[in-house]
Order: sequence, then structure tokens, then C-alpha cells
Amino acid sequence: MNRSSNDVALTLADSANTLQARGGELILLNGPSGSGKSLWLHRMAELAALPPDITIRLTHANQDAPAVRMLFDRWPAIWLGQTVKEELMFGLNRQPAPQLLDRALQQWGLSEIAQSTELQMLNRLQSLRLSLAAMSLADPALVLLDNPTAALCEKDAQAVIRDIQDWRQQTNTIVVVACNRWQDWRFSASQCWRVNAPDALPLPGGPA
Repeated sequence: MNRSSNDVALTLADSANTLQARGGELILLNGPSGSGKSLWLHRMAELAALPPDITIRLTHANQDAPAVRMLFDRWPAIWLGQTVKEELMFGLNRQPAPQLLDRALQQWGLSEIAQSTELQMLNRLQSLRLSLAAMSLADPALVLLDNPTAALCEKDAQAVIRDIQDWRQQTNTIVVVACNRWQDWRFSASQCWRVNAPDALPLPGGPA
């Protein structure tokens, strides 16, 4: 879907502060280990309860597409299909043409991977790229990534980040990344939100 940056907005607020991201932005959640960065991703995905007096609101124009997709910090990955094709198609409300699946694989650096490849054959980098390809086909308004590059070497991490940058700017998708290795993302983030405590609203700001 072609959408403008004004078609999508993510707002977090309490009685004193408001954080807002627009379409095409990349938000870096940073903070000490154990501060609650992953928990805040789960809250944005409506998988965990909010603290009292804190609200999260996502507005988006395309009601036919899933609002949110999340990549969990988990390895080995838990797949929903048996093959690359099944994983790409899972949860879609339409039957994409094989050429569209091939384009998604090519976009995310997986042109050498056949759609019939069994998922257990993929390495960690390929698994990450496949998850991103599946998300891009679903066309969500908000993508949540939990520690996506922590296990990658710097070269691979930067290549993935560049591809995420291109995609979120082309599609005006909001991407929120929580990570401990924040240095990977410091030049890519349009905003940094610092998590200081699990039940306190994040505040604008980068690593201390």
C-alpha cells in the first residue's frame, strides 16, 4: 500500500509526557539491561498490560492489513510453516503470486533461497531476513524488532539495518527496535526513547 507519513502515528502518553512517531520513522528503545525494553515492545503489540495512567495508541489508514508485526528475541526461531513459501504466506489475507514472493526474497537479500527450502536449513541471518520479508508482505503499520542484530557480526548487522532503512522509508512503516547493542542503530534512528524502569513511560533520549 502507498501511504504517507501522516497516515500512521504511534503515541505513548502518561499524565505528564507524550511520545509520538510518524510513518517512516525508526525508534530506538535504549536503556540498561533489564530495564524493560522488551516489555515495552510487548505492550505496543498488545501482548502485555499497560501500567496505570499510561496509554498507547496506533492510528493507521489501511484497516485491511495487520496493524502490528513483531520479531521476538528467540533462537532457534519458532516458525509458523515448514517451508520458506509457507512462512511468507502465513497470516496474509490474500494469495500472493509466486513472483511477488520471489521479489520479497530478493528485496531482503535472499534471492538464492528457493521457496521450497525447509526452514530448518536457514542460518540465523537468513532467518532474520526471511522474517523481515514476511513482515513486508503483510504491510503492517508498525513493526517491532526485539534485539534483531545482537547475534550478527557488525558487517551483517549493518547490511540488514540498511535494508530496514530503505524499506521503512519507502513504505512509511514505523519501526521500533529494542536492543542492548544500540551502537548498531545510532545513526539510523530518527528518535531515541530511553527506558529507565519497566513501569515508567520511556523518555526522549539516547544512551547515557
